[in-house]
Amino acid sequence: MTIPNLISVSRIVFSPFIIMLWEHRLILCIFVAIIGLTDILDGYVARKLNQQSMIGARLDSIGDFVFFISCIVFAMLHETDLLEGFKYLIISIVLLKIIAGLIGLIKYKRPVFLHTIGNKITVTVVMAGLCVFLLYRETIIIEIGLYISILAALEELFILSTGRKFRY
Repeated sequence: MTIPNLISVSRIVFSPFIIMLWEHRLILCIFVAIIGLTDILDGYVARKLNQQSMIGARLDSIGDFVFFISCIVFAMLHETDLLEGFKYLIISIVLLKIIAGLIGLIKYKRPVFLHTIGNKITVTVVMAGLCVFLLYRETIIIEIGLYISILAALEELFILSTGRKFRY
């Protein structure tokens, strides 16, 4: 187990705590920020230590997925108005991701997870937006993050549709 993989595993383990910390907004915001840092750190450390691997890429993707699902469950349980306000954007993102996933599966005969700059920007903006929302009840940054996510999903579709080879 490498350091970058441990960082990714920590995101997987700690993301579900988002659901349990809903009554403590400041602590929850700090927790989300730390989880966000792990998303940035795992790839950075992997490149610096020359420890990039297929397992590391998959752990990073799983960490992103667990964080995303944790945020959706949090919103379903504690912030239904927030979820309702963005349901069409969220549905669009999920559909685009499913289509991209199916294209990757059909074309490359295995699940394909892309670590694009668009996806990293999305995660950063949504995490920042979630913190702003938790502290100030303002949603504009989350909305911007969701629009960026649509662009990132379209980027994935383009890459998977036009690419001939896939490397993690």
